[in-house]
Amino acid sequence: MSAQGLLSVVRHQFNKIKSPRDLGTRSKPITQTDCLMSAVAMFSLKFPSLLKFDESREEENIKHNLRTLYGVQQTPCDTYMRERCDEADPDKVRKAYKTILSCAQRGKALEEFAYLDNHYLLAGDGTGFFASHNTHCANCCIKHYNKCHIKFILNLPENTSYFKKNTYLLVKNPKQPWEIYYIDADKKKIKIDPNAVKGLQEILLDKSRKNLSSVEKELIKELVTSYYRIEHPEEQVIYYHNMFCAAIVHPDKKIVLPLAPEPIMKTDGSSKNDHERNASKRLYADARREHPHMKFIVVEDALASHVPHLKDLKILDMRYIIGAKPGDHKFLFDLVKKSPCNEYSHQTDDGKIHRYRYINQVQLNNSHDFKVNFLEYWETDKNGEVQHFSWVTDIAITDRNVYHLMKGGRVNWRIENNIFNTLKNQDYHFSHNFGHGYKNLSTVFGMLMMLAFFIDQVQELCCQQFKKARAKFKSRTSLWERIKSLFTSFLIKCWDDLFNAITFGTGAVLNPNTS
Repeated sequence: MSAQGLLSVVRHQFNKIKSPRDLGTRSKPITQTDCLMSAVAMFSLKFPSLLKFDESREEENIKHNLRTLYGVQQTPCDTYMRERCDEADPDKVRKAYKTILSCAQRGKALEEFAYLDNHYLLAGDGTGFFASHNTHCANCCIKHYNKCHIKFILNLPENTSYFKKNTYLLVKNPKQPWEIYYIDADKKKIKIDPNAVKGLQEILLDKSRKNLSSVEKELIKELVTSYYRIEHPEEQVIYYHNMFCAAIVHPDKKIVLPLAPEPIMKTDGSSKNDHERNASKRLYADARREHPHMKFIVVEDALASHVPHLKDLKILDMRYIIGAKPGDHKFLFDLVKKSPCNEYSHQTDDGKIHRYRYINQVQLNNSHDFKVNFLEYWETDKNGEVQHFSWVTDIAITDRNVYHLMKGGRVNWRIENNIFNTLKNQDYHFSHNFGHGYKNLSTVFGMLMMLAFFIDQVQELCCQQFKKARAKFKSRTSLWERIKSLFTSFLIKCWDDLFNAITFGTGAVLNPNTS
């Protein structure tokens, strides 16, 4: 599974994406495939921006190498690439991921990732890749900073710290007039004079909370919000794109194999933001449809350990090991403290002491009769430092498998460190805005960048030439710099020549462009 083979199957998949421009008879535009493959080349070669890529595309050796290594027959300018990629359907672009994973599966590469009765650990999490105060499209999600919240309550509780910041509490105790309190950014409670809110007293006068109509409540919210805007005129709006990502991981491997990321964005005509919960539901459903026979164990953080999500995974026939925190699962932790639990401990060769407490078939919360298996874990290193973790799982816990369940649960950090941090800090330039567009450009570019990362990961796992070239450098970023340097300086016939030049030297393999 070399770069040549992987890029070939990706190009073959992109050839299936038909665009109205490609079907026209009056002119022969640069094809959608060439535009998509040019973007893949830009991300694969780690160009820091589309402008930098565009500045060098007309150089003879660049055009030659894009043709021989990436199959690009015509390289688009930056504007045209943005226009065409903006038109591309993300659902069709994502199919290239399935093609690459199928290649890895046929080549037996996935066998190295088998874990716990031949399951595959599938770590999932969300991340952001675009945010702007000004630039936006119809699919952008919107976040209002310093937005105020308004609550109608009967009695003012002693502890108001659980209310969101910038919240107005309109309190009507039957024995006293209406009162207003403001919870500021530091969660401090401040009493507000109702007369300070223009028009409010006319509505609240001689009104009890019970006989406020819905229309009156909405009017009160408008008046309080207007008052807040005067007091806090600095509200900001952020337009953003996020995506939910999942990858096949293994506790003993640094290499990860990402599935196609699921965009978190508004759909056409929607006025509400999409969110991570919906995106994860779509991604796991797609994973089950595309890989019906693969046995998955989903590994996520504590935000995912709620009944609707766990039920969805059960319907998809996916197992899970998902974090659980005392602050989010008070009922569960209180129940475990009162219940007889199994305890087990052992010490590993590195001097660490591992201590476990677990119980099977315990209720997750007091609202649903949904049972989970609960695992709590303490790790003490030889210096006495203690780390504490806890998870819920649908896999029956025993003394024999508890160590493997713990390692499987902790591997979730790979999605953050080995993917998100790599893309942001190892020359993929994930945080850079390569282009936003009007429809799909930001999402398509995000998917193509992740696709370039996926190809790099498969090469590092399976390609001997890539491994030899990688061994020449202490860091991947040094390898990326060397690849880009050779790409821009020499005429290269194939990927084998490029990697051999890195391994054995350029003199005997590559020819400089002397034209």
